[in-house]
Amino acid sequence: MHPARHRSYGERARGWLARTFDWRLVRWLRLGEAQQAWYLRRLLPLLQVDLVIDAGANVGQFADLLRRRAGYRGALLSVEPMPAAARQLRARFAGDAHWALAECALGDHEGRDTLHVMRGHELSSLLVPSMAATDRFETFQAIEDEVDVELRTVDALLEEHPIARHARRIYLKLDVQGTELAVLRGAARSLPRIDALQVEACVVPLYDGVPPYHALMAEIESRGYQLSFLPAHNYTQMPDMVDFDAHFVARRRLVELGYLKPGGPA
Repeated sequence: MHPARHRSYGERARGWLARTFDWRLVRWLRLGEAQQAWYLRRLLPLLQVDLVIDAGANVGQFADLLRRRAGYRGALLSVEPMPAAARQLRARFAGDAHWALAECALGDHEGRDTLHVMRGHELSSLLVPSMAATDRFETFQAIEDEVDVELRTVDALLEEHPIARHARRIYLKLDVQGTELAVLRGAARSLPRIDALQVEACVVPLYDGVPPYHALMAEIESRGYQLSFLPAHNYTQMPDMVDFDAHFVARRRLVELGYLKPGGPA
């Protein structure tokens, strides 16, 4: 039976009151961030997540949201290949006993690769920037440096890193600027341990070879995950939405928790 049907009359009444009087002051530009914090504050305990992997950690924006707004206090592994950003992460989270850093990029094989460090450091990528579809971010896509970085797979990282080796209920956040599909292919052995994930899906390509959002979402769904949540996107991207965050939960986990029926349609 679906968990919503187990609620008592008192729980339903409290839910109705909460929905009716759920008024809050939110900066419109930060609406998506507020929604994401609300979602994660509920999802991570529900799934009993024991490790969050923050792939594409940059300088810790998502990690800060987890700690400060989503209330997550468990193990957190930041993955960031850009040396300057990695230094900021170490300084920012040095006092966090449940935090660790893997200074590398993620992909579908082990080795080395070139990171294109761009003027807008959040856009830095293993892929070459492209203005073929839009020049909206041309200034920020200017390459300022190219750095040789270590390339790891999620599978190898989870098997070897001390903070990840024994985790069994993992949340994977991917903000890797166009290489999400490659990272997923390098996580094939780990998918039974990854209960949920989020990706930044591309609508307007900013890099050469980046897959469109529908191909990425189809790939994720084919690997046993179901779309769970779509927070508000950056409203300044109107009418030409560039990208958006999409959250998925493993169907097997939804079955275990009673949200889906066993053997139901995928």
